[in-house]
Amino acid sequence: MESLPAIRQLNQITGQILALSPGDFQELAHVVREIEEWSGPDACSDAHRERAREAIGRIEQIILQEVEDPEAALAEVAAILGELQEGIDDDGGGNIAEDSSAGAVEATLATGQVSDALPQTLTHRPSQKPAGDETPDEKARNALPEDADPDLLGEFITESREYIENAEAALLSLETSPDDAEAVNTIFRAFHTIKGTSAFLGLMRLSDLAHHAESLLSRVRDNEIRCTGGYADLALRSVDILKDLIQQVQDALGGEPMGKPGGYDELIELLADPEAAGVSDETDPLRVGDILVAEGKAEREEIEAAAACQGRRPIGEAIVRSEVAPVADVAKAIRTQQTLSGAGRAGESSVRVRTDRLDNLGNLVGELVITQSMVAQDLEAATQADQRLGRNMNQLAKITRELQEVSMLMRMVPVKGVFQKMARLVRDLARKAGKEIDFVTSGSETELDRNVVEQIGDPLVHMMRNAVDHGIEIPDEREAAGKPRKGRVELRAFHRAGSVVIEIEDDGKGLDRERILKKAVSGGLLREGQDLADQEAYRLIFNAGLSTAEKVTNVSGRGVGMDVVRKNIESLRGRVDINSTPGKGSIFTIRMPLTLAVIDGQLVTVGKERYVIPTTSIERCLRPAAEQMTTVQGRGEMVTVRGSLLPMFRLYELFGIEPRTEDPTDSLVVIVENNGDRCCLMVDELLGQQQVVIKSLGSGLGEVKGVSGGAIMGDGNVSLILDVPGLIELATKD
Repeated sequence: MESLPAIRQLNQITGQILALSPGDFQELAHVVREIEEWSGPDACSDAHRERAREAIGRIEQIILQEVEDPEAALAEVAAILGELQEGIDDDGGGNIAEDSSAGAVEATLATGQVSDALPQTLTHRPSQKPAGDETPDEKARNALPEDADPDLLGEFITESREYIENAEAALLSLETSPDDAEAVNTIFRAFHTIKGTSAFLGLMRLSDLAHHAESLLSRVRDNEIRCTGGYADLALRSVDILKDLIQQVQDALGGEPMGKPGGYDELIELLADPEAAGVSDETDPLRVGDILVAEGKAEREEIEAAAACQGRRPIGEAIVRSEVAPVADVAKAIRTQQTLSGAGRAGESSVRVRTDRLDNLGNLVGELVITQSMVAQDLEAATQADQRLGRNMNQLAKITRELQEVSMLMRMVPVKGVFQKMARLVRDLARKAGKEIDFVTSGSETELDRNVVEQIGDPLVHMMRNAVDHGIEIPDEREAAGKPRKGRVELRAFHRAGSVVIEIEDDGKGLDRERILKKAVSGGLLREGQDLADQEAYRLIFNAGLSTAEKVTNVSGRGVGMDVVRKNIESLRGRVDINSTPGKGSIFTIRMPLTLAVIDGQLVTVGKERYVIPTTSIERCLRPAAEQMTTVQGRGEMVTVRGSLLPMFRLYELFGIEPRTEDPTDSLVVIVENNGDRCCLMVDELLGQQQVVIKSLGSGLGEVKGVSGGAIMGDGNVSLILDVPGLIELATKD
């Protein structure tokens, strides 16, 4: 058996190989000398020496550029060294492989490099935990290494989550495009990098799982299997447990213990030999065809006939060759499916910046905008007399506005990450519910403020669950209703009028208006016989406890989700609208501002005070005539606007200030709307619209009903920003 130093030397050599590229000729020549030294006379067995010579020969061919695929040749060298390590371990090395991991780490630290992968034998093979107390190995795996570097671990957690997010997106795209080699490479690289880095950091449970998942993807890359059907399920389960393990590492940095996630051992066994458990790549190849059928571009029978004769040819190519649909229509259908993932697109160069620094930059730019406005107002008279000063002030204002726009854009992130999570959610829910669903996304590159994107995830989860569980029928029901067996759920995002719109559309059974009203009456939300417009009736589903589900499932049906949706979206200054056609499906439309840092507002005066009303809540402004004013018993003052009676609230009464006049006909009313509720706010004067930077009132004031924040104006004074939902609640409470 080779001595321990010799094994460590081999591990060092292997670590160097994995860190090099084919163009690193000098470093490769140095590795050749080290292999020659390791495999010298009396240093190892004849069999090991022969394999070492093969590795040297391949490296020399790479240096002399005598190989067609240098990357593959370098990988072959790494494989030979890995086999040598396995041979040493099988010869009786016991736990030397584990000990040699430390040697490889020491060598890597000495060179100042962290390899993106370590040899397979540096990872622990899964072991069955014996009954009774934990083994020393299990105890070690349930805690961070004693010499763990928190900074390195933090960087590892951040980068690993990015790799996993990209891998998950690529896995979902492979189910529609199983021959996408770049998507396979994206997934393989993710598992490969996490395996090597986690082994380097001593996170052996993570490394073990990533190694087995990498082996599965290696078979996909070698065209032994396709990453569809059961193999895709295995890869996605690996992603889920990797997420869990990475979260455990983060929690462990805070002092919490680590443990083995549920199903870990079972997954390791499945990854080791999936075929023994009956796993296969069988899947439905007709998803692109379903889109063509749904769009009326082809008949179902023609698609099935093309699929039957395609062999290993992609379904899109088979459809074109069979002349079932034109190339343009097939290409469009393929692009629709490819929106599930951004994998394979060339990414722009970027720099990772801490979010608190971005927030601080945004705050400083906001202060700069306010200060520039104050200076401009103070120098207004001087700039009129001095043209040069006026030009300079205009240039300063232009640069300040551009800087504000750039700082806002830096906070913008695409909704693609959220959309990818929804794709996974729909896939899993559909399988669990026994439903066939095509999930299509569009506009995933639409950008929103980072804070908005972080908070929109939960509402979308609830809405997607309802679309799958309540909206889409089971295949037999759809077929009986004359629909395709496979349902369709579409998630799309786009910009409209300075806001971002997100729509969730399904072709399911739609909302049952009468059933909703019946449930609302029985729950005390409506009076018997009270009539509502369709939109108002559909909005009732946003009330807590109201559910029209015939049975409660583990997905939905308890009436405790859609009220959260409404509250969360309203907290983002957004709104939700519903359009539904019985038997045809539903469309939920979410409208939100691009950013939470800046708001377009209408400046109004009440007495000596100025207030800002968000323009997104304003319908119109008018000066009411005497005949439009009336008082309704139990409802207070009302204003007749285009045949509708709207309640009127006097802002000076709500805020306890002295008005300029108490006569509504000598004042103005601003008609505002929130979630279908409309009312009139009586103000003294309109001063014009202005974009203002939102400032928090601070923790000292706490929550002020009817006020969402403040804005510093050009004269240095503060104007309160009115919260329309809070104002309505404040004005209508007893």
